[in-house]
Amino acid sequence: MVNLLIKVLGGGGEVGRMAVFVKDATMDKGFLFDYGVNFDENDRPVMPGHVRPRDLAAVFLSHSHLDHCGALPSLYVSSPPPVYATPLTLELADIMFKDAIKLSGYYLPYEDEEIKAVLDHAIPVTYGEDIDVANDVRAYFVNAGHVPGSMITILEINGARVLFTGDFNLAQTNLLRGADLGSIPRDVDVVIMEGTYVMNTHPPREEVERDFIKVIRETIEGGGSVLIPVFTIGRAQEILITLYKNGVDYPIIIDGLARLANQVVARYPHYLANPELYMKAVENSLEIAADYQRRSLTKEPVIIISPAGMLKGGAAVYYLKRLGKDRKNAVILPSYQAPDTPGFELLTRGRTFVDKSEVVLEAKLYWFDFSSHSGRAELEAFIRHFNPDTKILLVHTEAIKALQFLDRLRDKYGIDNIHVPTSDESIIVNAHR
Repeated sequence: MVNLLIKVLGGGGEVGRMAVFVKDATMDKGFLFDYGVNFDENDRPVMPGHVRPRDLAAVFLSHSHLDHCGALPSLYVSSPPPVYATPLTLELADIMFKDAIKLSGYYLPYEDEEIKAVLDHAIPVTYGEDIDVANDVRAYFVNAGHVPGSMITILEINGARVLFTGDFNLAQTNLLRGADLGSIPRDVDVVIMEGTYVMNTHPPREEVERDFIKVIRETIEGGGSVLIPVFTIGRAQEILITLYKNGVDYPIIIDGLARLANQVVARYPHYLANPELYMKAVENSLEIAADYQRRSLTKEPVIIISPAGMLKGGAAVYYLKRLGKDRKNAVILPSYQAPDTPGFELLTRGRTFVDKSEVVLEAKLYWFDFSSHSGRAELEAFIRHFNPDTKILLVHTEAIKALQFLDRLRDKYGIDNIHVPTSDESIIVNAHR
């Protein structure tokens, strides 16, 4: 029997700030899955629980969004552990670390030197790879289908299997193949999985695309421009490829960090569902790199794709102030909008404060569900994939919604092997091996 100690350092009963520590109770060192950060309404970082770097045999980074990687450099001041991730995740995480310093550098417990240390201790891995991590410890990696380079990790410790999903999506999108459920064993002892959308059913993507393209065509043909604030990694590329696939032949502008992310993703075509389509979509767009180019853009109908996805900064804020005043224009939010963000305030109030000035939106406002997370049906299918005696920890989710989901699983399937931990909770799991 293997006694596994699991400590949820972040992401318990909350979305984001993901960090989970796992060890065999008999071992000196353990393993860390992700080490993310959230930001409060003043852009100050909310860090996960502390773990000593010298207590880590390895770190596994699921993907490059800040709520999964943004605290990681703080572990690389001394006794730096190896970090396993896909090479694409490592390159994109480097972009995001540096952007976090620009956003909240005064409050973050790391600088450029620690970012360099993360990359110096990185060990690139790929899907389907099975590696030795330490004595009697092996790891296997599977496509997570969430953003380019995202991975699910299966860690075997003295024969006990622990699976960590990070964020994942079983459904295929224009950008990515869905998570590779067929490569995941059923006899896993512990599954630590995200449940962002435990009570949401995503609409069919074909319907979302149809309505999205219709709004864009109507706006441009009416003499207006379209602003699409996006997440730098994942959503920017998904929107770009969706426009191209649907034959949108109006000028498409890429600004902000999405320019750099697009270039990095293009160097790793094997991660994409349709590399040729993606490359054509990138070539069909125009990159903006200077202020004088931005000023000229708002004078004629264009489609602008730019971070930040929740309008908490980035070039999208510049365009919002200029395009938001004209009723001919449209602002399309294709991403989740967290409470207390400018994007959320626009959706709920029609106005918001950005850069300490109020923006009252006159342009038309739309929200479309282009989620890269599994919805409720996919989460249920994922849970039912495993043996009934598998212990499942549901993280990266709102506690009340998660408990409603558990009631649904008990009533519908008789499933009663799921626990919703809180952050800073420690759990012992006995794995019979």
